[in-house]
Amino acid sequence: MKTIRMADSEKRLLFRLQHIIPRLSAVSALPGSTDTSSLTPNSDGIYGPEEIEFHLTWGKIAAKAWGPRNGRPVLAIHGWLDNAATFDRLIPLLPKDLRIVCADIPGHGLSDHYPPDIAYHFNACLPIIQRIVKQLNWEKFYLIGHSLGGGMAVFFAEIFPEQVEKLVMLDIVRAQTTFPETMGNRLRKSTNVILKQEEAIIAGPEKPCSYETALKRSIMGSFNSLDVTACNALFTRGLTKVADGYVFNRDRRLRAAPLDFAPKDDQVILARNVTAEVLIIKCRDAPYFESPEYYEEQVEALRTNSKSLQYVHVDGNHHCHLTHPERIAPLITAFFNS
Repeated sequence: MKTIRMADSEKRLLFRLQHIIPRLSAVSALPGSTDTSSLTPNSDGIYGPEEIEFHLTWGKIAAKAWGPRNGRPVLAIHGWLDNAATFDRLIPLLPKDLRIVCADIPGHGLSDHYPPDIAYHFNACLPIIQRIVKQLNWEKFYLIGHSLGGGMAVFFAEIFPEQVEKLVMLDIVRAQTTFPETMGNRLRKSTNVILKQEEAIIAGPEKPCSYETALKRSIMGSFNSLDVTACNALFTRGLTKVADGYVFNRDRRLRAAPLDFAPKDDQVILARNVTAEVLIIKCRDAPYFESPEYYEEQVEALRTNSKSLQYVHVDGNHHCHLTHPERIAPLITAFFNS
């Protein structure tokens, strides 16, 4: 029998079809459509939420979308170990003409995990966001980010300033900074944690826990920033019922700090690229994660070329947008409508 061999050009084409060309979402959930006939507002005048997906080369990004499909475009990004439901109590209080897409970032919520041996990196937010907004057919849009999501949002606004019109950062002003004197120890610990979690994943599924235990772990892990109501919201995407209890959906490898370099001085320089209108909401009862002086330095850098910048404080802890959304919503509403 004659052996049929593929030419190198055919192999490259096959690889491109399998791994490089993104697959579009199902037509029924195509988020770029401006047809609102399938969406009917509820008694409060709110459209949605509806579940949508973005299919990429390695898997899917799950998202929750609110508002009319031809509304003002907003991409919302949650924090570390949270998911898109972190905005569930905030969005109904915002203007009804916004089309808000809340994505579960890779490894979180209902999104797929990265393949084995592929680590999570902070800088990966740039192509992820671009792939999402391209599938949405958004050329310019607003960004809302909480915690790590806020760091991702401002990073995107620094690298692609022409695409971001308004930027909201909740209890964060940038990604966690790295310092030369502690970088080696941090990377060593992160590498060890990743390898340990990979071994645990290979060994088998995570041991189920009770719902009450999941609540305790989440509240304690957030240093009491979360409460039961907030956890109940997050668990709609973050917890799965199994035979013996519940398991968390997030990738266990996320327990390790990302293997990324984010030096303070570099972030100050990048902040001067932002041209969007900026709103920073700092929670009074939450930690600064670095010195207040460094925060102020970053804020001043953001002022350099931004069209405007508001830096306001609210009472509450790190997840105030979820535990007390009524304190946050008026500020964002006024900012978006200004």
